[in-house]
This record gives sequence, structure tokens and C-alpha cells, in this order.
Amino acid sequence: MRVRRTVSLVLMVAAASTSGSIARASESVMGGGYTIADFPTGDWGKIAGFGLGIDGSTIVHKKANKPISARTNLGLLYNFSRTQDVPQANLTANSALSLETKNTSLFFGLGPEFAKIANAATPFIFGTVGFQTFWTSSTLSGTAGGVPYESKNGDSRIAFAWTAGVGIRKKASIGLTELSVEYRAGGDHFYILPDEVTASGSTVNAERKSRSSDQILLRLGTVLGGAGY
Repeated sequence: MRVRRTVSLVLMVAAASTSGSIARASESVMGGGYTIADFPTGDWGKIAGFGLGIDGSTIVHKKANKPISARTNLGLLYNFSRTQDVPQANLTANSALSLETKNTSLFFGLGPEFAKIANAATPFIFGTVGFQTFWTSSTLSGTAGGVPYESKNGDSRIAFAWTAGVGIRKKASIGLTELSVEYRAGGDHFYILPDEVTASGSTVNAERKSRSSDQILLRLGTVLGGAGY
């Protein structure tokens, strides 16, 4: 349901943005550099910490008097360490466990962008498909039945990812300033959740499962190039 609502919102914004829009007057190629803030959501948001990263975009407009362009994004992201306790109800006496998670990701996406060109500001929407590479460190540690316990449950893999986003670009002293927000959904990422960990005596049961790694990215940066602005 959450994904359907997100897609529906993007489609409504698309209709509003492209209706009666002023297209780019000529072909252009723009390049952007950004700082990004990452807010994990869903299951991933239960264990992953706030993230920061860098991102670069290329926006290629080849159809004069049309609002559509091709957009690529390539970025590197780090989610800071976050520790979550395993619920005590899942454990036996003399047991206390916590899960520490941190992650580094490389991501790439390619897809369309629709922009409404205006004198003061340019609102736009975009969507991409691509991949996200996860290098996740996950350590479950503490005591189980009074005995010290530690296990490594990290994951390293490349997973399919898609995005949908909206933003605005405004003229600045150098190039354009871009602010955008993006919903990113990545699947087939294996990790454990603290509330699914159980213990019986000194035996701990913790199973990694394939889950989505949904995120909301906030992007701020500068875009250069682009005739017709």
C-alpha cells in the first residue's frame, strides 16, 4: 500500500507539472553534484541509522520543445552505526542482546525526468531504475544465559532498486541550485531484525531474511550547463 501511494503521488505531480508546461527551447546536457541525507524507512528503518553521502547526476535533453529528459544518478552513501536492543521478552533470564548495524552503499539509476521550465524556478519529477550495492556490517552481541555471545550477520550484495522523486531548480550565481526528495526502494537485501531474535538458555536464534531496504533521500546541490534556461 505504501508503494502504491508513493507511485500515485508521483503520477499526480507528473500530471500537474507537465500540463501546460514550457519545454526546453533546445538540446542541452547538464551535470549536477549534490550532498544527500538518507532516512531509512520500513524494516530497514528499524535497524539502519541516518545516512549521508554524495551524488552526481547527468540530465540529457534531446527533444526541443518537449519537457522530457534522460536522467542518471550515481552516488555513494554511508549509514551511521545504530544499536537496537533485542526485546527482553524474547530472551531468557541472564540474557541481554543488542544489534549494531552500519552500512555503505553505492547506487546507480537511469530514467526519465519531466520539467516545467519557468523564469524563476523549474519544478520537475523523475523516476529511475538501477541497482544499489550494500556493504552491511551487523553484529549481534551481549550475553545469552549468562554466557558472552557475539555473531556477525552482515551482508554484501548488489540489489535491484527503483526511485521516484520530485524537486525544484532555481537560478543561482553559479549555475542552478537543485533541491529534491526521492523515495528509493531496494529489494533482496538480507538482514535480521531485533524483535525476531530469540534465545533459549545460551542458544540464540537469529535468521537473516530477504527484505526491502526502503529509504527517503534529500538531495541539495548545484547543476551546471543547460541551454534554454
